[in-house]
Amino acid sequence: MTVLVFFSCKDKYKTVPNQVTNTNLESTNQVVNPDASKLHTVVVNEILPTANYTYLNVTEGEKTFWIAVSSTNAEVGGTYFYVGGLFKNNFESKALNRVFDELYLVGNLVSSKHGEQAGTVTANNSEVKELAAKSEKIHITPQKGSIKISEIVDNQKKYEGQTVQIDGECTKINIGIMGKNWIHLKDGSKDDFDLVITSDEMIDVGSVVTIKAQVVLNKDFGAGYTYDLILENGAIVKK
Repeated sequence: MTVLVFFSCKDKYKTVPNQVTNTNLESTNQVVNPDASKLHTVVVNEILPTANYTYLNVTEGEKTFWIAVSSTNAEVGGTYFYVGGLFKNNFESKALNRVFDELYLVGNLVSSKHGEQAGTVTANNSEVKELAAKSEKIHITPQKGSIKISEIVDNQKKYEGQTVQIDGECTKINIGIMGKNWIHLKDGSKDDFDLVITSDEMIDVGSVVTIKAQVVLNKDFGAGYTYDLILENGAIVKK
């Protein structure tokens, strides 16, 4: 599910997608982080909430700096992950009546305790169906050798244990959970099903990829991660 972060006009910036790449921002200088695919691990020192967005003072290694994310339940002292970010100089938050000399706009934070907090993941839950129905229809041109997600979902026993190739748009990615990246992929053929592929590779939300992975049924990772159908050991063929 594509995660879009809608920043308030009061804070002088607009729509920023997860893996922030928007260049239509106002009033401040901007530089896209050259380490756009780098995984950052930060500890929260201070939290400044506003009506819709949250500013966090964080430490990574020996560096302390500010980031801004959509409203979050981050806690002081907590450890979180994020990828990329859009760097801003002299960023003015009117909601806080404050100018930040340096600030990173971050699309999404993932708690280091995400696995401990997660509930059981089921591919057919109503929330997934509702969000899929509201999202823009995805149309993917299949590559040679690829099969549709609907084919796998509708014939799970047939493909169990096999390595398959699929094409799709990354609608969400959770980074570094239990040593894996968790890629959510859709191709327009079965978008009410939240297909997840585990992988060591990194891709941007919104990118279209071709990926090979093994079909696994009734997988229980523990910590609340239970899947009727999941693809594992994903390897990017084309992006």
